[in-house]
Amino acid sequence: MYNFGQMIDRSGFSKKWDNRLYPVDEGRPLSPMWIADMDFAVPDCVLDAVRERLEHPTLGYCDLDPRFARSAADWARKRWDAPDVRPEYIGYQNSAMGGVVSALNTLTQPGDPVLVHLPNYTGFTYGIAHAGCRMVGSPLVQNQDGIFRMDWEDMERRITEEHIKCMIFCSPHNPTGRVWTREELERLGALCERHGVSVISDEVWADFVFRPARCLPLATTSDYLRRSTVTVCGASKTFNLSGLHVAYSIVYDNDLRRRYQKKAAESHYNSPNTLSAAALIGAYTGGERYVDELAAYIRKNMEAAHEFISQKIPAVKSYLPEGTYNMWLDFTGTGHSQEENIRLLGQQGLIISPGSDFNAAGWFRVNLATPRVQLEQGLQALKSALKAKS
Repeated sequence: MYNFGQMIDRSGFSKKWDNRLYPVDEGRPLSPMWIADMDFAVPDCVLDAVRERLEHPTLGYCDLDPRFARSAADWARKRWDAPDVRPEYIGYQNSAMGGVVSALNTLTQPGDPVLVHLPNYTGFTYGIAHAGCRMVGSPLVQNQDGIFRMDWEDMERRITEEHIKCMIFCSPHNPTGRVWTREELERLGALCERHGVSVISDEVWADFVFRPARCLPLATTSDYLRRSTVTVCGASKTFNLSGLHVAYSIVYDNDLRRRYQKKAAESHYNSPNTLSAAALIGAYTGGERYVDELAAYIRKNMEAAHEFISQKIPAVKSYLPEGTYNMWLDFTGTGHSQEENIRLLGQQGLIISPGSDFNAAGWFRVNLATPRVQLEQGLQALKSALKAKS
């Protein structure tokens, strides 16, 4: 059993703890629940793999360890309903967003429009801009149960009117926590095929999918998507390896894969990092039990947070996510502006991500990948910030 309840002093070792996203009352206990990394210890299978590599006294230029692609392909086959992934489909990427930008450089020209769903991960906003492209947002819509859905009419209208040939898709979706169904993915594939749209699918959250939802890689759901999708994955979210900057791509189509790898190499920043590759190999060859226990722990955190907010803070609307380790909270019922809510949260030492970072002012994203004691402290701070009644 892994001890996810262990409190670890991360001061001096963590952007999440050391960076004040907005001013906080230093006299209050700090509750940083913003940037998406976890407050849990990295499992021994990862640390042991790095230590083993350090037993060799040189750290010079190296080719990618072939176990990297094999372990990533094995993980996808075992964990993600992707039975036909082969090691040759796997490509090393120095970071997930680097992989996304390389895909944009492969599939677009400067000035091209790129479709994304709103709210969107902030990295997409900057990545599209840095690739010289123009972001076109299609807002997700909530049904009566609070579940976010794609607006098919809006998407098709924007694709047609803007002559869109590339979209970035997030599955599971960040920040809403939505896990798309097979029916939705197949319908998306049909829409893209109808208009010749290629897809960059960010699937870094694939290990955080909670039953009855299922993890279905987008490229596996239609022949067209198999030919036209660059999927970006990684172990950073799952094993808390963000500081090592390691990710990978899965591209089925041979021609697309060659073009993509050429663009990735042109960045001159995409050579394998020896220790990062070792960490991923260790994670994927020894970390299955860790991930099973981690996901169960986070799910209980989600249930506890959802129950607390629903009962104690009625001005804030929450719903239980199907995936990721974040909760997407609607603050529009508080009667405060986003800036005022930030001020109130900061007075209680609570740092969560403002919705404006995701093109959704009035909402906040809270990271629940933290020990239960820390979660309870953060929830109490949220309650105090909004002066909710017991």
